[in-house]
Amino acid sequence: MERRKMLTACGTVFTGLLAGCSGGGGEDGDGDGDATPTATATTEPTATETDAPTATATEAPEPTETPASGGPTHGLDERFTVGSGENAIDYRIIDFYRTDRIGSSANNRTADGTYLLILLEFYNPQNDATTFPRNQFIVGNEEQIRYVDEDATPLVSDDDRIDTDPLLNATVLAGSSKVGAVVFDLDPDRSYRIRFLPTGGEGETHYLDIGTISDIQPLESSIVG
Repeated sequence: MERRKMLTACGTVFTGLLAGCSGGGGEDGDGDGDATPTATATTEPTATETDAPTATATEAPEPTETPASGGPTHGLDERFTVGSGENAIDYRIIDFYRTDRIGSSANNRTADGTYLLILLEFYNPQNDATTFPRNQFIVGNEEQIRYVDEDATPLVSDDDRIDTDPLLNATVLAGSSKVGAVVFDLDPDRSYRIRFLPTGGEGETHYLDIGTISDIQPLESSIVG
């Protein structure tokens, strides 16, 4: 009898323990415990390659031809003054002649184009002697500038067709004048004008039109300057 009670009691206790174990398992399955957060990968932004702007070339404007500066324009056999005061010089252009050769038969030069011989009077109104300003006595056009031909001009004195002296290195005393010639080597098919620049660098540039060289009278007979 006592043994049966003991067995019954043990069975009751064992059944309770099982019920308790079963309840504890239910609490673990509720998911009330702390959850470990899962890191989410963030996609890095992809850089989009942008083409660099293309530079647009700007066309430079076409250069425009600048005409020669204006100034007093003179004619043949007209006497005029360039500059003032102690830099004043008077000119008188007497005539033009063209030739392919200058000098004597034994001592001469041939032009690359055509020689233009300018017969002129050079007057010195200054108080002191002065030398012909060959670097201020220029022949040119819109595209060319020509200076006195230093090789051909001295040969004027050897040429039988003209009786005058070269003015290349001529010195004129105060209050005096001298008639002579200078020579330029020019393109026969181009038109030119003489530019008289003031020797002191101040004052107006004067001009005298020559025309097309091929239209100038040829140097043929004896000319007295």
